[in-house]
Amino acid sequence: MGPKGFLSFRSEAGPVFRLAAPIALMQTGMVFYGTATTLMVGRIGPEAIAGVGLGSSLYFMIFVCAAGILLGIDPLSSRAFGSGRPAESARVLSHAVFLAVGAGLPVFLAVSTAPWVFRVIGVDSGVAETAVRFLSALRWHVFPALLFTASRQYLQSMGITRTQLVAVVAGNGLNLGLGWALIFGRCGLPALGVEGAGWALVCSNGLMLSLLASRVRREFLGSGFRWSGFDPALMRNLLRIGLPAGIQLALEVGAFSAGTLLMGRIGSAAAASHQVALNLASLTFMVPLGISHAASVLVGQGIGRGRPLSSARAGWAALAMGVCFMALMSVVFLAAPEALARLYTRDSAVVELSVTLLAAAAAFQVFDGVQIVMTGALRGLGETRIPMAANLFGHWFLGLPCGALLAFKLGVGALGIWIGFCLGLAAVAASLTLVWRVRSRDLCRRDAALGPHPEEAFDLAGGEVRS
Repeated sequence: MGPKGFLSFRSEAGPVFRLAAPIALMQTGMVFYGTATTLMVGRIGPEAIAGVGLGSSLYFMIFVCAAGILLGIDPLSSRAFGSGRPAESARVLSHAVFLAVGAGLPVFLAVSTAPWVFRVIGVDSGVAETAVRFLSALRWHVFPALLFTASRQYLQSMGITRTQLVAVVAGNGLNLGLGWALIFGRCGLPALGVEGAGWALVCSNGLMLSLLASRVRREFLGSGFRWSGFDPALMRNLLRIGLPAGIQLALEVGAFSAGTLLMGRIGSAAAASHQVALNLASLTFMVPLGISHAASVLVGQGIGRGRPLSSARAGWAALAMGVCFMALMSVVFLAAPEALARLYTRDSAVVELSVTLLAAAAAFQVFDGVQIVMTGALRGLGETRIPMAANLFGHWFLGLPCGALLAFKLGVGALGIWIGFCLGLAAVAASLTLVWRVRSRDLCRRDAALGPHPEEAFDLAGGEVRS
């Protein structure tokens, strides 16, 4: 994109922000589940923090692959909606529901192998036992969570965001109240410790799904959709886009989860510090993740409306927003690391190491924002294989090996693993930005061939974000 085209992305910033803001709030609310759980079990002790962090990392390393498959809903549904075919969007979701249930079963079975995995890796026995208790409940989370993900992707592809945000707020409220009661035995309920935290998460996701179901039903009835039988071609399209996206997410999240498993070999203090820093980094990541979802939807809607230049500008506008926010978060991590760490624990050893790891997190904030926003923009074009390959190389061939080398061979310890994270994210961010630059130039050429579109800026998001 030339200088004039790049500057003109400012006209798309409004639609991107209006869609991204509620999605980012929703994503932040989703990660707050983990934050609240960590804060509550932190009152039990460092081993509880480490065990919950280890269990969560293993679970979500597997879960995100299944959830990522459902990201095929984004480009297919947003293009259909952008071209004025809401019934086709509903048809996409009707097939994605089968995909969600089918993907949930192997996740449930895989999480059940956690005791064997921890023994093979050599995780500290106390930490592993705590993680297994947590996972015995958390594994039931997979089914309501995947159905919620499918419903959420369908609604946001049409610019509907308020219902999901309300559901996440309500779910967090239930998680806080029920989690506190089940962990510590309040309100006449048994004190289940970390297992109670897992059951609270399961119940909270069930509530969120039930709240979304009514809005999904309303959209279905209003779309004119009628079930006409299973469509193998549509399911193949969902898998063609979603499967690489799921693998990409598994590679990215798996890299951080692998780091968590490696921390378990260093000791409980390192594992707890890692969990504190990772939870804070996950919180900041939710904003560019929301921007990424908005980029995917708006790029897809632009293609559906026959406005490729709008798609290109939306991607660049989303990138600018993501970079600005993550640069600000880098400053926050550097300015007040000890205060942030003390929100989670009073253990002096854990706080001291958390401060060091937050410095590394500050170093990769911008890289993390760039790579996830570019992943979303490319997904809006239906391109998910390149992000998958970039994450495979960046994290698994570069970042993790370098981190393990620094941590265990060169004696850097926990910080070495986080330096590896920085290297991996930088490589992914650079490669995906180059790919988007090429793709956006192609979009500009396609738009020039179509001729001028005076209504382009308004059509980008239909003039508003639906609620």
